[in-house]
Amino acid sequence: MRLKPHVPFDPQETVLSFAGRLAAMHTGQPLTRLLADMQINVEHFTLGRPEAISRFAEIAGADEADLLKATMRGIRGGVEFRGEHCQSAFLSRAADKYCPTCLAEDGERQDWRQRLIWCFAPAHQCPLHGVRLERLEKSSRTLQEGLAQPPGHQDAAASARTPSYLMWLQSRLDGLCSSDNPWLAQQGIQQVLDASLMLGTVLTAGHKVRAKTLPSMAQEKALEHGFAIYAQGPGSVTSALDLIRSTSDAHAVQAGPLAYYGRLYEWLDRQCNDRDPGPIRDLLREHIIKHDAVDVGEVVLGQELRERRYHSVQSLASTLGINRTRMSRLLQKLGKIPVGASDAEAGVLRFDAQAIATLLNDFETAIPMADVADYIGASLSQMQALYASGLIEPLVPRDAPGSVRQVVFARRSLDAFLGRLSELPAAAPGVADTLHPISYACQRGAGTTIEVVRAILAGDLRAYRTPGEHGLAAIVVSPSEAIALRGA
Repeated sequence: MRLKPHVPFDPQETVLSFAGRLAAMHTGQPLTRLLADMQINVEHFTLGRPEAISRFAEIAGADEADLLKATMRGIRGGVEFRGEHCQSAFLSRAADKYCPTCLAEDGERQDWRQRLIWCFAPAHQCPLHGVRLERLEKSSRTLQEGLAQPPGHQDAAASARTPSYLMWLQSRLDGLCSSDNPWLAQQGIQQVLDASLMLGTVLTAGHKVRAKTLPSMAQEKALEHGFAIYAQGPGSVTSALDLIRSTSDAHAVQAGPLAYYGRLYEWLDRQCNDRDPGPIRDLLREHIIKHDAVDVGEVVLGQELRERRYHSVQSLASTLGINRTRMSRLLQKLGKIPVGASDAEAGVLRFDAQAIATLLNDFETAIPMADVADYIGASLSQMQALYASGLIEPLVPRDAPGSVRQVVFARRSLDAFLGRLSELPAAAPGVADTLHPISYACQRGAGTTIEVVRAILAGDLRAYRTPGEHGLAAIVVSPSEAIALRGA
């Protein structure tokens, strides 16, 4: 069986549109009569089942591959179009919009064609004529079934400029833009346009406005704004997220991502659990992790963080068990925060977790000043002299602005000092009787503790280690050599 006369298929129309034209020409009745004559199940054809499309192509004398490209297959939870899974609200299988100018150019009612691009929710105007699309009172399988009277003339002036996202969509449907923009080419149509709409809505209408509540012209404006950003790639999207966050009304240190990113975050966190919204979710997740100092184990947009990436003043304070204000003062003294920064200013700063790991470890293993003398094997006066001279330095520099009530030393720094002493040779039994502790040499005129220690560390004065002691207490020198060095 083959329909005659042959009617060519227009690649820019839907399969249901093509079938509706054939039905109007050959039967003058709705689509069901033609499909019954073809012995094709109406429901299967309407849902876009491949076997039904294949039989229809054979009888209509059309290329099956071309028809499948124009088929929107009804599946559980949405519509499948050219391998992409779309929501029914985004892509309509039925005829629900049309361009009056296009239909007027099509001519007779039997020649009306439902363009593919009209089926997409973001299409609010005709990309060819620039006029606003009209809506059918009720969605129908075909324009012939849903539109009783020929469309009237469009009184509204045509748009001076076709939105760039609409031009991209038309090129995508025509298969012409796969290589122009690899970033967009690797994403689905709904992924690109939904992300663009959500970005644009927050940027043009505010954090609390739902995109779907905007009038069509406002939606078009928001989508065009967002698409101009999104099409430029991840870097441009990240910059937009910076702007969205900075323009948020949220100022509290404890404010969460919903407050900072508004409906964009809500959409990705609560409305995209059953589908993949594309790379916009990963980009926002990375932005949140960086700016909110997310802790290990927290779930951000569906993924659990397994390694802390960034710290805030608050998270550092919590980790170390100290007051946030004190943590802020300490970080100012360490040069990590600008001196005089307010609590709010310090609260938004972030620190790379790996870069700050050494500082964290130093604080967690810090040795109070009262315990330093025992730790390095020195007397109290020797320790105080080493501290005053800078040979051992506190965790917070002495010359940092402000006062430090509890002076502590990094264990790592003290271990480095002890490590240099441990490199000295052990005293041989034959010469041990001529060697004495540093304090003894100082009492005999060798100079101060600092002068002797500096000479030892510089390699100018021979020194040795004796067993049974540790640190500075284990170091012995020849008093006569020390005195001679001082007099030289």
